[in-house]
Amino acid sequence: MKKAYLTTPIYYSSGKPHLGHAYTTILADVVAKYKKAIGYDIFFTTGMDEHGQKIFDVAKKLKKNVKEMLDDNAKIFQNLWKKLGINYNFFTRTTSQDHKKTVQKIFSQLYKKKYIYKGVWTSYYCPNCEENYTETQAIKKKGKLFCKLGHELVFKNEPSFFLKTSQFQKWIEKYFHDHNSFIYPSFRAKELINNFLNEGLKDLSISRKTLCWGVPIKEDNNHVIYVWFDALLNYLTNLGYGTKKNQNFTKYWNDGRSEIIHFMSKEISRFHCIYWPIMLKMLNLRLPNKIIIHGWIINNNEKMSKSKGNVIDPWQYINRFGSDALRYFLVKESNFENDFNFTDKFFWDVYNHDLANNYGNVLTRIAGMIKKYCHNVVPSLTKKKLDNDDKEILIVRKEILKKYKNLINNYKIKELLDEIQKSYLLLNKYIDETKPWVLFKDGKLDKLFNFLNIIFNFNCDLIILLSPILQQTTKKISQILNLVLDFKLLNKDHAKLKINSCPPIFNRK
Repeated sequence: MKKAYLTTPIYYSSGKPHLGHAYTTILADVVAKYKKAIGYDIFFTTGMDEHGQKIFDVAKKLKKNVKEMLDDNAKIFQNLWKKLGINYNFFTRTTSQDHKKTVQKIFSQLYKKKYIYKGVWTSYYCPNCEENYTETQAIKKKGKLFCKLGHELVFKNEPSFFLKTSQFQKWIEKYFHDHNSFIYPSFRAKELINNFLNEGLKDLSISRKTLCWGVPIKEDNNHVIYVWFDALLNYLTNLGYGTKKNQNFTKYWNDGRSEIIHFMSKEISRFHCIYWPIMLKMLNLRLPNKIIIHGWIINNNEKMSKSKGNVIDPWQYINRFGSDALRYFLVKESNFENDFNFTDKFFWDVYNHDLANNYGNVLTRIAGMIKKYCHNVVPSLTKKKLDNDDKEILIVRKEILKKYKNLINNYKIKELLDEIQKSYLLLNKYIDETKPWVLFKDGKLDKLFNFLNIIFNFNCDLIILLSPILQQTTKKISQILNLVLDFKLLNKDHAKLKINSCPPIFNRK
């Protein structure tokens, strides 16, 4: 059996989840479910990044115990993922003892190998992003320096431990060149080279002396480990790396036949695509097969940001439209090339066009005709009496069944949805042009039964192909059709199946 380890980034536990968190997590969950449906053994993880100055400051501002605040926030994220049908195998929290112990072990290991040394950290620092900038990387406005997200930078000059990333610059550039499928989409690699490598990769400060909320460094108790170094290692600690319970690490990471896929938004690509591979190289571990980077969700033409107060709460769409509608919309509009602007009208248009008018309407029309003309029993197909319209539909059905595995394996889920919607438009056209009500009136039952068999079976395939996204809806439809709708039923003939009445699936809004 093929294997794959899929991850989201771990989300910073300084506030409630917003639509951007849901976007990344749904994309990863949907790919995990599609790969599982086509035969993969999947290990899927997400979780919380719970260290750093920002966490400590937020808890202090709220007058809360830090650990209690983190426990509350973890539950809030987990409740959202449960409602959205996110089925992870492991939920990491970087405050766990197993994670902290392994991070300390890795730090000590790299220190002994002289990949880590003591020095003085002089840099421009973003307290919001917890990221370092050189003066040339920063954005200058009115004599001040800002990060790429618009937060003002603070100048730092203090003792620190450093990771010798600079000596791996040529190696990482060559790796990008030799593995053009490592970063998806590939143009992100050019961005990283232009923005961070062309001016020379600097050694990375990986400790903080003025902070108490983090993983202590055994080699110097006055320092804690920099939150990004700590956080990236979750991809190993999730699997039990560095412990006696390392079976999942052996199975999903150490086995070169297993795929390793990271999903994330573009603002954290620097750490995942440059520093993380270097850390793995230092540890003599394999690199991920692919790092998939999506664009931002833009709200009122600005990136969503807690500091700007323009974040969108996913619950307001879940409560009104249902979790499946939000899952569908975010996957349908997923954009790895560019950002996309989120508006209520945009969401409503996709909901009404794709889900209400196509997905729901086609099923309701088919079920209604089978009830009216065949007493709720799917009729059989008489192949000798197929006409050209019937054959055209069968060809389209055959083509999409040829394509779907390749689209899934190349992470082109949006393209798969486009193919499915084209098929729904064709089925609606097939109904309108065939005019089954006229066939019944004229007594052309062979033609009518062929039509109903073809359209029912094709529609079942489309429902199955959408099932990793529309999970709750598929369960309801399974009861209506008396079928356990999974990928094993693709390309089957369900003649003589007795179905139940079908109420509206998605009501227009």
